[in-house]
Amino acid sequence: MADTALVLIGLQELRREKKSDYYLRNMEPLIERAVYLLQYAREMKYKIILIKQEEEEWPFSPEDPLSQIIEDLYPQENDVIISKTKVSSFLNTKLEQELRNIQNIVCGGIPTNLCVRMFVEEVYDRGFNTVLIEDICQTYNDKLQDFTLDDLNESRPELDIVRLEQFLG
Repeated sequence: MADTALVLIGLQELRREKKSDYYLRNMEPLIERAVYLLQYAREMKYKIILIKQEEEEWPFSPEDPLSQIIEDLYPQENDVIISKTKVSSFLNTKLEQELRNIQNIVCGGIPTNLCVRMFVEEVYDRGFNTVLIEDICQTYNDKLQDFTLDDLNESRPELDIVRLEQFLG
């Protein structure tokens, strides 16, 4: 589908490294689902966009191996990698250009309450048909996760928030 993009946000190695200050608990099931969705999106000919936080200093320095996209999701030749320095995936990036001719966005990532939420709000405000895969999202605790998803659902009625199995039908 040439008019659909899969956007995965913030899925970087430092999120699954237990010694990292940015570690998010129990990442492996989320990563497995993200890999499955990525394979599905490639079969469906979606545009693949991987967004990562990148800053000059550790731990998001491009030289730090933990700042890299999770190895299981490693991009293929036609995948687009967007490096960002703020919570917004659009600010001072080429994301707007990459989404030209795209009407539908399927997304997920981490952390839900920051980078994912900002991304969803920005694409929603730009008029994209957006599906957020809730079990490919995670944040620091269940209360914050539930609040963020509930608030997005209430404040963005056209946004579809579904589990991966629902999306795949």
